[in-house]
Parts: sequence; C-alpha cells; structure tokens
Amino acid sequence: MATAPFQRILHVDDQPDIRGIVKLALGKIGGFTVCSCSSGEEALAAAPGFDPEILLIDMSMPGMDGMALLARMREAGIVVPAVFFTARINPSDIDRYRAAGAIGTVSKPFDPLKLGRQIIQIWTDHFAPKESSR
Repeated sequence: MATAPFQRILHVDDQPDIRGIVKLALGKIGGFTVCSCSSGEEALAAAPGFDPEILLIDMSMPGMDGMALLARMREAGIVVPAVFFTARINPSDIDRYRAAGAIGTVSKPFDPLKLGRQIIQIWTDHFAPKESSR
C-alpha cells in the first residue's frame, strides 16, 4: 500500500459487524491506528484523547447521523478531514456531503482489501495541488 499521509483514523458506525471489518481492514491489513466508535456521542468523547488525523463516519446512524456528528466535531474544535461511509452515493447526496465538509465518500458495500487505498486516494485527491488555469 502507498505510504499514507496520516496514521490515526476515527471510525464511527453503529453496526458492530461493519466496525469489526473496518478495524481489521484498516488496522491489520492497512497498518493504521483505528479507534472504532458505535455512536456519535462515543466518537465525540473519544476524539480528543485519540487525536484523529481523519474521520470515517457512517452517514446513517440512529440518534446523530453522520452530518450532525461532523458538525458537532467541528463545534468541539476537531477540524480534521472527514470521509463519509454510505450506501447513498448519488450526485445530489455527494454534493450535500461535500457542502457539510466531507472531503469524499466511500460507498457501502465496500471491499475491505481496498478500503485503506480508497481513503488514501480521497485524501490525495483532495489535498493535491490544483492545476492553475491560464
């Protein structure tokens, strides 16, 4: 896998099986340090001590959905790149996610063997120098 410009990923998903697969895919396979949380409230409590470099947030969670969680993270001073994890990836949804502050999306279902590379690619695409138009 390409060298990642980040190491610590805070992953939030209400489904235990998805959390387990993501932790395996990103931790064991990808070599990242992963903090898995089951709810927005748990993520808000864990984030300051974990000091994430990127957020991977499920969009559809009971109580606090992904966009609400990202807004609360920003209010709490946690201003790191966020990627939404969702089955809803039509263009209007992706526009809403970007407007909310996400740098990209990973669609569900996902390939655990490719997940780390996908997140690195989203980061790279977002932070790569933009070509100036002449």
